[in-house]
Amino acid sequence: MTRNVVSLGQTLPPEEVGRRLRFAANGLEIVPNPPRVGETVSIRLLLCNEAREPLTVQKATPRIYSFGMGSREHESLPALGPVTLPADPAHIEALSWQWLPSAGGHRCLRVSLEIEQWPEPWVVGCNLNVINATADAYRWAVPFRLGNPTEKTQPLRLRLDLHGAGLGDETFRAWVELPQDGSRLVPGQPLWLRPHEERGALLVIRAHRFATEAFKLVSDVEAWLGDTFLDGIRVIVRRSAPVAPFASLGARQPEESLLVSVPVGLKDSEA
Repeated sequence: MTRNVVSLGQTLPPEEVGRRLRFAANGLEIVPNPPRVGETVSIRLLLCNEAREPLTVQKATPRIYSFGMGSREHESLPALGPVTLPADPAHIEALSWQWLPSAGGHRCLRVSLEIEQWPEPWVVGCNLNVINATADAYRWAVPFRLGNPTEKTQPLRLRLDLHGAGLGDETFRAWVELPQDGSRLVPGQPLWLRPHEERGALLVIRAHRFATEAFKLVSDVEAWLGDTFLDGIRVIVRRSAPVAPFASLGARQPEESLLVSVPVGLKDSEA
């Protein structure tokens, strides 16, 4: 479906679809996004049913985490339900919550859906960070967390999937850095984490310095803990209109135009 709705079927979706729905689901609306301190945030979950029989969501429980994967600390919002969805994809049910954040910045939103006669909850979520690119910006660094929420030491491995519109594959790239030691975390490389340990990381995205096209760059980072899928984040960088050729010619992008100041991994030789 292309609508901004979470569409329920008769059973849990296939593994790859289910993974993406955990961190990049349609049907979740957060206003304002990112949240701002002291301003009430409205959260809505839109649901429909594409199964041949009615489905009952016994309970929908939202949890709000810091931006990243594997963090244990979260805020819980009141559970809603039960809600019965008729076997009619055109019928949409909206579940609404309000939340007052104590800190600003992007978050990871999870909603656990306990559905009657399903063996386990279906978790849908939104770990989305959208950056509107200015004319002179060509690199961005997005901080996020990597954690081990389990009770045993395990290796965490990442998978990085890049896709976009408006730029060729050779004109943009992305990688993950660990600021603590200035190293890069290569996809598939194990990062051993003790029980409940968390590490800070950076997703660094770079477009060609002299790209003038409008574009939309999507970077999905997925994390596995041992052999089990943990979570993911999606970062979208978009430029809504073309810019004048060589807008940044002769000038380096100032560090203050980055989301954070990154002392490693962003060298002239990598342009």
